[in-house]
Amino acid sequence: MKDRKSVNKSCVRKVVQGAVVAALCAGATVANAQITRGFIAPHEYSLPDPNGMAPWNVFVEYATLQKTNDNWNAKGDKKKSDDVEQFVGLSKYVHFWSLTPTVGMGWELIVPEVSVRNRTADASVSGIGDPITGPALWIKPNANWTLGLDFFVQLPVGDQSLRTTRWNTIGSVFWDAQYDKFNYTGNLGYQFPGPTDKATTARPAQNWYFNNRFGYRVSELVEPYVGVDYEWQDSKSGNPRNHELGGAAGVMFHMMKTSTLAVHYQWGIEGENRPRSNNLNLRWVYVF
Repeated sequence: MKDRKSVNKSCVRKVVQGAVVAALCAGATVANAQITRGFIAPHEYSLPDPNGMAPWNVFVEYATLQKTNDNWNAKGDKKKSDDVEQFVGLSKYVHFWSLTPTVGMGWELIVPEVSVRNRTADASVSGIGDPITGPALWIKPNANWTLGLDFFVQLPVGDQSLRTTRWNTIGSVFWDAQYDKFNYTGNLGYQFPGPTDKATTARPAQNWYFNNRFGYRVSELVEPYVGVDYEWQDSKSGNPRNHELGGAAGVMFHMMKTSTLAVHYQWGIEGENRPRSNNLNLRWVYVF
């Protein structure tokens, strides 16, 4: 029989996998503790016209702090749960270039940093999660709109305690609209978990997510924004289906032409069979 310490560590690993999923990875054995890509902010997909565009680079740091102490049950009611704190950082580097005069392309490398503490079980774990890499393509139908898609692969090479033991695919269709001071950015995405190399690990169902951000630039420096996010996952391997509708509110700071900072709070409005979103998100962008 496992002792209490080993059981606690096992529980924390499951929570960690959920945290990594919430940070854009796939393959968790439990439901997400945050709506996938809930960390995005205004102008997330504001990309230039590929025609005549010189190659350029961007570094983005995302950070999410999730405080979980209640879950949505099967009836959609909030029920108390273990007191769990999760920190997920995503360090992203992207190189952009013109694939054709009408199509732009970027290649991304994303490295997750994860720290989870279950205060109720008095256990914790931290380290580097499975990295993610892949291309993004976009077009500009007109001067105000960007339309594109991305397709990523998650490599199971992170720290042993955080590794998902499977190759996963992650992708989305994304868009961005800019009309004077108003910005609308969003995406519709999916996660498709690959097979695991452990016979005892159940393969989770694929899930879908829908993110929207609406910003209004009140000055050269400040752009308040609100958001609506939704995620759903089917039942599979004995795990019930789950979903959550979440809201977001925050502020983006246009500090200079090459750098911006955005921060927002996200909360769960209604859901089923998953932890309730209750997190603070930060995004820092540097273009070079």
